[in-house]
Amino acid sequence: MLFLVHGWGLNRKVFAGLERALAVPCASLDLPGHGRAPYEPGALDPDTLAAELAARHPGAHAWLGWSLGGLVALTLAARHPESVSRLILIGATPRFVRDRDWPHGTEPAVFEAFAKQLAIDHEATLRRFLTLQAGPGARTEVRALMADLEIGGAPRPEALAEGLKVLQESDRRTLLPAIHVPALVLHGVGDTIVATEAARAAAALMPNGRFCEIGRGHAPFLNAPAQSAALIRDFLG
Repeated sequence: MLFLVHGWGLNRKVFAGLERALAVPCASLDLPGHGRAPYEPGALDPDTLAAELAARHPGAHAWLGWSLGGLVALTLAARHPESVSRLILIGATPRFVRDRDWPHGTEPAVFEAFAKQLAIDHEATLRRFLTLQAGPGARTEVRALMADLEIGGAPRPEALAEGLKVLQESDRRTLLPAIHVPALVLHGVGDTIVATEAARAAAALMPNGRFCEIGRGHAPFLNAPAQSAALIRDFLG
C-alpha cells in the first residue's frame, strides 16, 4: 500500500489526479485540522503525527510526503523504520528556513511575514500561498488547488497557524542518515517554496536516496501527473 500525505493548507483531494495516474493500491490522508480530519493542539508535530500514523497503519508500507507532508513522512521513516518500506518525497526539505549552515532555505523574514498575514486574514494568506506553489502563469493549477480546498474541506485557522510554525521551526537534517530504505526525492523545476539545492541535499544525506527533477513548481505532480506516476511506479516496483 502507498500512503500519501499532503502539504500545508491543502487536503487529500490534491492527490486525486496522481492517484488515478498511478493505478496502484494507495490511500491519501488528511493532516489534522485539514480536510475532514479533526484537530487538537499539537497534532501537527511531526514526531507525534509519525507515531500516530505508525500505530494506525501497522506493517511496512510505502509513504509519499509532499512539502509539510514530507517532514512527516521522513520522520516516520527515521523514527519508525518498521513502518516504511519505501519513501517518496516531493517538494520536500528537512529544513524550510535558511540558516548559516543551511543556505538552501527560505529567509526567516518570509515566514514571519506569512505568520503575521495569517493572523490578519488566513483565507487571503492561503490563496497567496497556493499561487506561489503553482508558480507564475499557472492559473489552471491554482484553480485546481482552490477546487481541491472546496471539495475536500478548508483547513482550520488554528491548524494553519500550527502547521506554519512547524515549517518555521522544524529541522530534520539529523534524521536523514538514519533512513536506510530506498528513497526517491522528486522536485519540480523552478520551485519557489523549496530550493532545488535543498532537495538534492536531502537525497544525498539519505544512504539510499535518489534525486529526480520533474514537472515544474512546488507541486509537479499536478502539471506532470503521468511522468510523476511512471517514476513512482518504477520506484515501487
